[in-house]
This record gives sequence, structure tokens and C-alpha cells, in this order.
Amino acid sequence: MQTITDEPISVLATFADGQVKPWKFRCGSQLYDIARVHLVHTERKGRTQFFYFHVSNAAQAWKLRLDTETLQWRMVETYTP
Repeated sequence: MQTITDEPISVLATFADGQVKPWKFRCGSQLYDIARVHLVHTERKGRTQFFYFHVSNAAQAWKLRLDTETLQWRMVETYTP
């Protein structure tokens, strides 16, 4: 089931060789490990570029967004079986 959300999250990520790789994120009081990054794509709105990360672990999948102007992360979609 897909659920559209727009929740602020805190993300632990690496920035190396011109790439961003999220490892874990916190939404509310829950901490989630990211086992796999499936897809990364960008979108531009005006002068702001957004990076979207489709990520998952064994139980769930999420779509995360990084705003490059404010450097804020948001969870925009969740996918559960």
C-alpha cells in the first residue's frame, strides 16, 4: 500500500565522490535502517533542486526528498506490503 506523506525527517547520510547515500533516518521517535537505495532522481522547481531517494529495508520502502536550498529532508511516500 502506498501512502503519501510530507513529514520532516532526520537523515544520516554520506556525501562522497559527488554522491549522497542515505543510511538511516528518524521519523518522530522511530529510527529506520536503510538496506538499499533503489533509485535516485532529481526535480527542479525554480532555482531549487530536489533529490528523491527510493529506499527500503526488509519490511518497508520509502521515498525521501532532499531540498538542496534548505538542506531539509522529508519523507514523501511510504510503501508497505
